[in-house]
Amino acid sequence: MKTPNNPWIILCWLVVIVTASFLRFEHLADRPFHFDEATGARITSQRINPHTHYHFNPEHNHGPLLSAAASPVCTIAGESSWKSLTKLSLRFTTAIVGTLLVLVPLLWRRRFGDIPMLASAALLATSPLLVYYSRMYIHEMLLTLCGVAALVLLLCEKPRYVLAGIFVGLMFATKESFAITMIAWGAAGLMLAVGEWKKLKMLDWRNTLQHVWKPILLFFSAAVITATWFYTDAWRNPAGAWDAVRTFFIYKTGAGHDKAFSYYMEMLLIPTRGGIWWFETPVFVLAATALILTYFQEKRVNTRIVRFLAFTTLIHFLIYSAIPYKTPWLMCLPWAYTCLLAGLSLQGFPHWKKSLKTLAALLFLGILFHQVRTTRFATGRFASDTRNPYAYTPTSRDVESIEQWMNELSNTLPPGALEPVAVVGHEYWPLPWYLRHFDSIGYWPDPDPAIEQCPLVFAMPEFVDEMNKRLGKTHIALPRSLRAQVPVMLYLRNDLWETWMSSEPSQTP
Repeated sequence: MKTPNNPWIILCWLVVIVTASFLRFEHLADRPFHFDEATGARITSQRINPHTHYHFNPEHNHGPLLSAAASPVCTIAGESSWKSLTKLSLRFTTAIVGTLLVLVPLLWRRRFGDIPMLASAALLATSPLLVYYSRMYIHEMLLTLCGVAALVLLLCEKPRYVLAGIFVGLMFATKESFAITMIAWGAAGLMLAVGEWKKLKMLDWRNTLQHVWKPILLFFSAAVITATWFYTDAWRNPAGAWDAVRTFFIYKTGAGHDKAFSYYMEMLLIPTRGGIWWFETPVFVLAATALILTYFQEKRVNTRIVRFLAFTTLIHFLIYSAIPYKTPWLMCLPWAYTCLLAGLSLQGFPHWKKSLKTLAALLFLGILFHQVRTTRFATGRFASDTRNPYAYTPTSRDVESIEQWMNELSNTLPPGALEPVAVVGHEYWPLPWYLRHFDSIGYWPDPDPAIEQCPLVFAMPEFVDEMNKRLGKTHIALPRSLRAQVPVMLYLRNDLWETWMSSEPSQTP
């Protein structure tokens, strides 16, 4: 990797890195824990607890890399159990990953020059989508970093086949959807081959294969060994390798996530008003410009690379759009490719006329300003607001006030007076995260007579009417919100409520 030697370029890179870090780490633990973050935290607790053993579940879990990456961070923070885990330590992992993503364009400086790669890094650093999910403890940013790094390493002036293979193996160890990226790469390669068919027919294929078989073998070997290492828990669980294959056939997705083909395009490209204007359209326009320019600059050495990246990005969008199951974070990797491609629209910038340079610089700064402004709203005021297109089924801030209230209530009662706690119904996550400090908790898919003896009961919407009948005389009902449009009813036994009220607390639940 060529080292920058222009002090202004170095300064700009520092500004981009500092901006990326600030946007990802500021008030990182403020937003309530999401449904998927809480389940990921539970899996991580199994890995860091010396008294439990982690095993990959091919039906319900994504790959093991996220919990493996978070474990050292949690250990350094002194967290070794489900109760001791914190949002900050868990999210710190993905925030680091999101910041490292911004550095990947440095690998292409020798191929494309300073300005295009600096522009790509700036767009990666400030993208509202990428920043939002860098601040969330889910698998997507790991997949994004590895997917971008693998592609860039393969397409460097001197390809790094082993490193690229390792990153592909890490993609596999992150999430089964890495297969979509492999399909997109292959399809993009075929599209390029069709356009270069005449040149390909003139190749000496026997000689070509003699030169490429070794790099290809190194690439695939590195990928397989890396993925196997994580799925087998460093060879301690050989069955994990077979589970890694089985997950493609038996993995169960949740219901309620089917959306129209146009969902992702509408989310990213069509401006929508919801407190502020949400859109990242200018980045897409720059990416499209980079592709279009290749048809007017056929003699450029990097034309095939730009087209391959553009075709890969487009195929990602098409595949994900064709799959009915959709969530916003699935766009992280395709959108990172889009940001990388958008920076390539500035190829040749040093040779442009001064007036064109000035106009391009002003337009680009305007795009960055819009991205930073939107990102600040997305991760601040609208972080858990349903008007934010990236705040998918957000957890209500009400849940965190419940946790605070339960802690205050516990301090006014004898030890253990609030236990056992009962949770009745389904789809109750992330509630277990907020109840993790209780020693005795029961999760009941259906009401049981024993629940009536519990001092504290949480009822999901489908059982509220029944629990009102059962607990109406013995408990006081306190309506609360769990997630967007998902209420939860909290029942506190009457004697405990009276004790709480007589203690004149500073706040009520």
